Amino acid sequence: MFDLLIQNGVIVDGTGAPRYEADLAIQNGKIAKIAPHIAEPAAKVIDAKGMIVSPGFIDYHGHSDNTMLLDPDCYNYLEQGVTTEITGQCGTGPAPYYEGGAEEAKLGLSKEDFEKMKAVTDSFESFMGYVSQRKYGNNIALYVGQGNVRGRVMGFSAEKPTPAQMEEMKNWMRQAMECGYLGFTTGLVYAPSVYAGEEELVELAKVVGEYGGSYASHIRGESGNVVESVEEAINIGEKAGIPVVISHVKVIGKENEGLSVKVIEAMENANARGVKVRADQYPYLAGSAPFISCIPPKFHVDGEAALVENLKNPEYRRKVTYSIEHEREEFDSNLMAAGFEGTLMAGCAKTPQYVGKTIAQIAREEKKDPYDVCYDLLIANDGVAQGIYFSQNESDMLRLLRHPYVMAGSDWSNYPKHFSEDQVGGGHPRGTSTMVEHLRLIRDHGFCSLEQAIHNITGLPAEMSGIEGIGLVKEGAHADLCVFDYAALKACSDYLHPFRKNQGIQTVIVNGAVAVENGVANGVKNGVVLKKAPKKA
Repeated sequence: MFDLLIQNGVIVDGTGAPRYEADLAIQNGKIAKIAPHIAEPAAKVIDAKGMIVSPGFIDYHGHSDNTMLLDPDCYNYLEQGVTTEITGQCGTGPAPYYEGGAEEAKLGLSKEDFEKMKAVTDSFESFMGYVSQRKYGNNIALYVGQGNVRGRVMGFSAEKPTPAQMEEMKNWMRQAMECGYLGFTTGLVYAPSVYAGEEELVELAKVVGEYGGSYASHIRGESGNVVESVEEAINIGEKAGIPVVISHVKVIGKENEGLSVKVIEAMENANARGVKVRADQYPYLAGSAPFISCIPPKFHVDGEAALVENLKNPEYRRKVTYSIEHEREEFDSNLMAAGFEGTLMAGCAKTPQYVGKTIAQIAREEKKDPYDVCYDLLIANDGVAQGIYFSQNESDMLRLLRHPYVMAGSDWSNYPKHFSEDQVGGGHPRGTSTMVEHLRLIRDHGFCSLEQAIHNITGLPAEMSGIEGIGLVKEGAHADLCVFDYAALKACSDYLHPFRKNQGIQTVIVNGAVAVENGVANGVKNGVVLKKAPKKA
C-alpha cells in the first residue's frame, strides 16, 4: 500500500518537457511510481482532475534563516506552493554571531533567550547542528552571509582586511561549506558587507569554489549603476570559476527605465563566455529593506547602535541629509529613489501607529520635516524598522520576469505567527504571494509556456542550489509537490493587506506529507534543512 496517491492530474515535471496526464504514488517521502493509471491502494487518495501537479516551488531568495530558531510552520510560503526556501541572502544570517549584528533579535527576546540564541549561532557548526534536528513547514537550505563573516572578524570596520583577517574569513567559509552550505552571498549596500572590495570577495569565492558552491549577490547598486554592479558580481564569479546569482534583479528609478536591456545583455554575454549567471526576482514594483539601510554606509562604521545615538544630534542629521541628497553617486538611498510619498512603513514595533503610512503622510500629520520623521522613527525603534519603497518600473520588471535566466524569490521570511487576513500593513505581499503573482503575470501576458514557467521556479533553482532530489517530478525524487489550478491562480494580497490568502493553490506536499489542504496550511511540519554535499569539487 502506498502512503499517498494523486490521481487524474496533469504533470508538469520541472524539466520544461511537455505536460502529460498520469497518476503519482508516494511512499516513505519519495515519489515511488508515476504511471497512466495506478491501481494499487493508498492510505490517502487525492483527486487532481483538472489540476496541474508540479514540483513544489523553490523560492531562491528568502530570509527565514533568521526565524528558524522560532520553529515556524512556514504557512505563508506553503500557501503559495513553496516547498523549499533558499536562505542566507543579502550577506546576512544568524551565524556566525557578531556584536551589533542581531539587533532585531535583541529587541524581541528576553536576556536569557538572547544569550541562548548567541550560543546557538556562535558558529556555522553550532547553528547547523541545532537546526538540523528540527522540522519546519517547508525545506530550508542556507547560504553563508558574507556580512556575518566580515562582522565576526572585523566588526563594522571599513578597512581592507589584513592577511591574517583574510585568512580567518576564509576559514569561516571553509567551516560553512563543510557543514553543507550552498555558497555565499553579499549585501553590498548593507554594513558591514558593503565594505568588502572585489579582490576580497574573489578570495572568498575561490574557497566556495573548492566545494562546488555559488555566489549570490545583492549588488552594489540597482539604479543608475545597476549594469556596472551586475558586471562586478559576474567578475567575482568569473575570476573564482563559480556560478553567480543576481539577487532580486531590478532597475530602480524612473530615470533609469530601460536599463534592464543592458542587465540582460551583461548576463547573456557572461553565459556565452562560460560563466553561469542567473537571477532571482520578486514580481512587485515596490521593494523592501531595513529602514536604517536608507542611511549611507559611511555612517554605519561604528555600528548601528552608535548611528542611532548619533541621530539625536541635529548637526549629525544635517550631514546625513546632505549625503542622502547630494552624494548619490557614492550611495543612492531608497529615500531618494522612492521619495517620501513612496516610502511606506511595513514594520516598526515601538511605533505601531506608523505602520501602513508613508513618511510623507506621517510628516503631514505631525507637521514635521520628513527627514526628522525618518530619524525620529529610527531612534524610537532602536534602529529596527522595515520600509517599503515604490521605485521600480513595470517595463523593466516584466522584461526581467519573462527571461529564462530569471527564477523567483520572495526576498522575505516565514512569519513566526499567523496574521489576520484583514490586518492593515505589517508585511509585504511578496511574503504571501510571490509565486502566485509570478505565475499569474506569465499566464496573463503569455510570456512563455507553463512548462517553461514551472522549470524556472523548480528545476532551474534546484540546479543552481546543487541539492539533489528536489525540483523535479520523477520516480525517486523527494515528494515535494504542488497541486494547483493554473487558470484560477490569483494573488489577493496587496501592500495594505499583505496577509490575504491566494486563490488557485489546492494541495502542497512536503517530503510526502500533506501540508496544505484546500489552499490552507494545516500546521504539518515535515520540512528539513537541506544540505549541499560537503565534497570538494
